[in-house]
Amino acid sequence: MIDVYKELQRALTVGEKCVLARIIRQGGSAPRTVGTKLLVRADGRPVGTIGGGLLEHAVLRKAREVMASGRPAVLEVRLTGQDVAASEMICGGNVDVLIEPLSPEDAGAVSVLQALAKMTAQGRRGVLVTVLSEGRRSVLWSIVTETGRVIGDAPERFEAAGVDPQRWAGTRRFALETTAHGAGPVVYVEPIEPEAMLVLFGAGHISTFVAPSARAVGFRVCVIDDREEFANPERFPDAERLLVCPLTEAFARIAVTPTTYLVIVTRGHIHDRDALRVALTTRAAYLGMIGSRRKRDLIYAALMEEGVAAEDLRRVHCPIGISIGAETPQEIAISIVAELIQVRAGGGLRPRADAAPFQETHTARRMEPGS
Repeated sequence: MIDVYKELQRALTVGEKCVLARIIRQGGSAPRTVGTKLLVRADGRPVGTIGGGLLEHAVLRKAREVMASGRPAVLEVRLTGQDVAASEMICGGNVDVLIEPLSPEDAGAVSVLQALAKMTAQGRRGVLVTVLSEGRRSVLWSIVTETGRVIGDAPERFEAAGVDPQRWAGTRRFALETTAHGAGPVVYVEPIEPEAMLVLFGAGHISTFVAPSARAVGFRVCVIDDREEFANPERFPDAERLLVCPLTEAFARIAVTPTTYLVIVTRGHIHDRDALRVALTTRAAYLGMIGSRRKRDLIYAALMEEGVAAEDLRRVHCPIGISIGAETPQEIAISIVAELIQVRAGGGLRPRADAAPFQETHTARRMEPGS
């Protein structure tokens, strides 16, 4: 997954002019949703995608015009009826795309991009407020942090436009506001979420396939194992961080936040249980453990015997992954990453056919190696 804002920041840093396209309104069955972004470099090269097909063709054509004129525009694309049928597209719908030129001289946008990079890396949330002024002559950028701090274009410019960015402080939803009949400024509000961190406990075969797949869809990756011959850059070139230490000690060396995803795929039941015991004390966004229902029930019973509440164990996704009939490490990795995407998107989880709830009344069995 390409972080368009990061690519834009890099381009502006080296003095390059660009055009940024963002979907600000979407209806029907359009191929991409509000918030989807596409960057067009000075040489016309696109970075990312805004949906492909007729939509992307129209956006790229308009981007060239915006690059030449230096004036922002809102492109209204209506993908319905004969146009969709003629292009053999499977998606129709309507989208409005804000297309704006950006250069290193745009101080407000540059400061916002710098703040975005720091906030997402530090696990902080915020709101990006973009104002397209009346007459669509200019664009104002501002970011509002969780503490209410406003970063970006000068406050008096927002005041002149009749917009107070702090009004949207703390929102977690996209918003688009215009005055009656579209006569005044257009305000586009985009929630900024921290980068999700995936922590893999265990550096075996499955993790070697989970790591690159998760990185490809935008997760930062940390891999933990007590064996250096497994947890190393040669096996995990996509990992941002590698820790060689006992699994339970790793929790003292990593920050588990509400945007951290924990996946336990160690080489044995005992290691799984020990990692799960500590993981349950965190505020992780996701907690998954590989294994059969029998293994799960054995581990849960042992933890309940230690005093772990059954309610806490219900947080754990085990068996892990979306049920797609996966058998090989590659297939299992795909099912795991698919589940991570589903949780990150806020779509919840569909119950697995093979994931009957564990029995809370059975007699706890003591865990033994290899059980």
